[in-house]
Amino acid sequence: MTSTRLGLLPLLLVPTLAFGQSAPITIRAGTLLDGRGGVTRNATIVVEGSRIMRIESGAVGAPTYDLSRLTVMPGLIDTHVHIGNHFDADGRNHWDPNETPQQAMLYAAANAYATLLAGFTTVQSVGAESDRDLRDWIERGLIPGPRVLTSLRAIREPGGTPAELREFVRRAKADGADVVKIFASKSIRDGGGQSLTDEQVQAACGEARAVGLRTLVHAQDEGSARAATVAGCTAVEHGSRLSDDLLRLMAERGTYLDPHIGLLYRNYLDNRERFMGEGNYTPAGFAEMERIIPVALASFKRALANGRVKIVFGTDAVAGANARNQEELIYRVREGGQRPLDAIVSATSLAAQSLNLADRIGAIAPNLEADLVAVAGNPLEDITALRRVVFVMKGGKVYKNVAPAWR
Repeated sequence: MTSTRLGLLPLLLVPTLAFGQSAPITIRAGTLLDGRGGVTRNATIVVEGSRIMRIESGAVGAPTYDLSRLTVMPGLIDTHVHIGNHFDADGRNHWDPNETPQQAMLYAAANAYATLLAGFTTVQSVGAESDRDLRDWIERGLIPGPRVLTSLRAIREPGGTPAELREFVRRAKADGADVVKIFASKSIRDGGGQSLTDEQVQAACGEARAVGLRTLVHAQDEGSARAATVAGCTAVEHGSRLSDDLLRLMAERGTYLDPHIGLLYRNYLDNRERFMGEGNYTPAGFAEMERIIPVALASFKRALANGRVKIVFGTDAVAGANARNQEELIYRVREGGQRPLDAIVSATSLAAQSLNLADRIGAIAPNLEADLVAVAGNPLEDITALRRVVFVMKGGKVYKNVAPAWR
């Protein structure tokens, strides 16, 4: 009896091994935007495991997924979100004093899943300790969501001595942060003026480079953005009041710019009563946000006119904006005048470059992660097609496929 069982063992193992070796997935794209500015009609993407193996011209046999009437592009990347921000059970901006940490994490997980289904396969969430667990659980495949990078916490006014700031950065690195977030200016609701000294910004960004971390600097005004640029920080967030002179310097230094012209402010104004009364969310604070909208738009247009500033995509998505991230891209095209293809590149390959992940994500190319999104329509002709995400693949796994309904 024992010998019979041993004799059958090799045969029993064969189906198990075969099951583990999944066949390649083929995806036929009607229009393929490669994320680097290239546009191809009628292409087939071959995926093996979690990676793209090759792109072939035309139809190659019967595809696993027929997206031939859709536009396929890399998974979108948002370089600035707050994935845990949410409206509580009373509809307020997470004010509920009875909300448990478990409930807060469930809100974050729900935001993450909704953001993934909206076509964003990677996000950078800056400012919350809880982001670490969310990042790790998604990475382990325990819950669905976009790839998450996090700062865990942020340097805020008054900041501390240069030595203290360098220690802050080293501690963030040790605790598993992917990036350092620095508030070099006040909130726009408080006027947006510079709040850290040039020396403080230099200490934080210098130490981050020394330990191998990138830096994102909240900089609303010219002074704070210039301090970040001169200090060699990775990216300037907001940049609502940038001069042509500073934009030229940013282009020369290779500083990334993540401007916000639409979704951030519109979301606050549309949900005014849900935020009102919390900190600087006051009538005066909302008036400041309304006042800055045309100023930020003019600054964005100056950055576009420069032609060499590396403009990446981010939203600063808070409660009410998570999973609506694409609206900022629509604002940039419709109100800011950015070319649709450039806007998409800013949210794919250029965003990946700013995260030091260009060798993994951000483009449809051999050996990169199979992060693929399909939309109904052509965003190069109608940017609002980005609202119609019908297929989402992340790392070779399909999380959404309602494409047949759009054929």
